[in-house]
Amino acid sequence: MTNIVIIGGGVEGLILSILSAENHNVTLIDIHPEIGFPCTVPGWVENIETLQKYLNDEEIKQLNPLQNTNNISISGEWLFKILTIKAVQAGVDILLRCRVTNIDQSGPQPSIHFLGGNNSGNGNILCNKFFDLTKFSAAAPGQLKHNITTTSKQPIVPTFDHWGGIALSKECQNNPSNPILQLTRSGGLCELWYDNKPTWTPTSGWIEIMKNTTPKPIKEMSIDASIARGESIFHSMNPK
Repeated sequence: MTNIVIIGGGVEGLILSILSAENHNVTLIDIHPEIGFPCTVPGWVENIETLQKYLNDEEIKQLNPLQNTNNISISGEWLFKILTIKAVQAGVDILLRCRVTNIDQSGPQPSIHFLGGNNSGNGNILCNKFFDLTKFSAAAPGQLKHNITTTSKQPIVPTFDHWGGIALSKECQNNPSNPILQLTRSGGLCELWYDNKPTWTPTSGWIEIMKNTTPKPIKEMSIDASIARGESIFHSMNPK
């Protein structure tokens, strides 16, 4: 079996790791102490069938799905927890609090050097393929960051900043802030996302504030789209 390293525990990285684990030895590296925390993706699903490919009915119920007018809201933070469990059950080796310090591609196989992980030390992994999916993950805490410099020239991809927040639904009705995306969640909550940092604040304040920088505009940030990107990377690696 070949060795595959995935850097970045976003939805894309988790889906890729789950699919790849059937025929490969997979290591998933994430710089955070917990995958999906902080949660930086909208809890927005277009079709529940997208989740049914990976989650059973009881697991979907844990996400507190709620039908909105044009989509379904879910608890995004719980989706990360469940997909992480799925990845571990599939045999994926997950290294948390782990920072890539160098990628050496001078030999026959790329060597991923890292600091942290399960032993809080340093080490390296020889792999057949690696995937840098950090652009779909939350920013690293503090000043920490991966050092992912490769010999291949990567095209410059424009990025988009998004600001999100969770507040009481009763305080978000007819709010003047014009969010790009507004989701009614279960439990009397509302999730709002903006292309620019809002100046409006709910009366009781934000229960949670989220921010991400991704190569996709918010209208392409549904959970369905994230899963599709992970599947697309897998199929490009394993063409039929």
